[in-house]
Amino acid sequence: MNDDLHQITSSLQLLDEDKSDNLLSLTYSTFFEVCPEAESLWEKDDPDSRGKMFNGIILTIMDNLTRPEVCENNLASDVKDHDEYGVDKGMYGLFFTSLLQALNTILGEDFNQEMQQAWKRQLDQLEGMAHKHTCR
Repeated sequence: MNDDLHQITSSLQLLDEDKSDNLLSLTYSTFFEVCPEAESLWEKDDPDSRGKMFNGIILTIMDNLTRPEVCENNLASDVKDHDEYGVDKGMYGLFFTSLLQALNTILGEDFNQEMQQAWKRQLDQLEGMAHKHTCR
C-alpha cells in the first residue's frame, strides 16, 4: 500500500497544468465515448463541475491509501448521491478505465509499469467499494 502511495504521488507530480487539463479532458471524452448514456446524466456539464468531480476522485484515492475508513464512508455517500442521479454500477469501471488510459496517454513513457499497477489496484478497489454501496 505504501508503494502505491509513492507511485501515485510520483505520477501526479509529473502533471503540470497543461497535462492536468489534458488528463481531465481526455478522461471525460474517452468515458463519454464508451458510455454515452453517462454524458446525459450531467445537469451542469462544464469544466468546473468535471474538475471538481475529478479532483474528488484523486482525493478519494489518496484517502484510500492514507485513511481507508474515511475513504469508504465518503465513497458510500458519493455513491448514494450518484445513485440518485441515475449512475449505474457499470459506469464506475468505465470511468476508472478511461482515467487509467488517459494517464497512460498523457504521461507516456514516464507512466511506468509500477505506476500503472498502483493506479489499477487503487481504481479496482474503489470500483469494488462503489459496487458494494450502489443500489443500481
